[in-house]
Amino acid sequence: MRRKANQKRLIPLLLALVATMVGAALAVPTFNLNVQNIGEGGPQAINVPGGVANANVNWVLDNNPDYVKGVSVSFDQDLASGTTIYAKVYDSSGNLIAQGTTTLSSALTAGTAVEIDLNTTVEIKNMYQVAVVLVGS
Repeated sequence: MRRKANQKRLIPLLLALVATMVGAALAVPTFNLNVQNIGEGGPQAINVPGGVANANVNWVLDNNPDYVKGVSVSFDQDLASGTTIYAKVYDSSGNLIAQGTTTLSSALTAGTAVEIDLNTTVEIKNMYQVAVVLVGS
């Protein structure tokens, strides 16, 4: 019973979006993300906070444009105050190379971007995948 309660609170917004970065010569892309609810296809789907179905991720560059220092994320639906947003960056081997988190102190209106600083800067050429996770309050 407690496990189900925890699962309802810890809802991944996205499992992962694969984005291959080919050298520093490319422009920093914007990603359109599609959301899959936990349990989709199974007997019980758990709804994503705020009914979010799509999100956009933009990279926040460091002073050296070969490195990323954070992400800017916006969603297609409003999010309630207290929602926690996690951003995780993985390399091509599936290793977590950077992460960041923020908890909303007030409601976030659909389409409004929120910036999340990563715990370390990441060289663009090492980035392979990004995951964004929402945890409802």
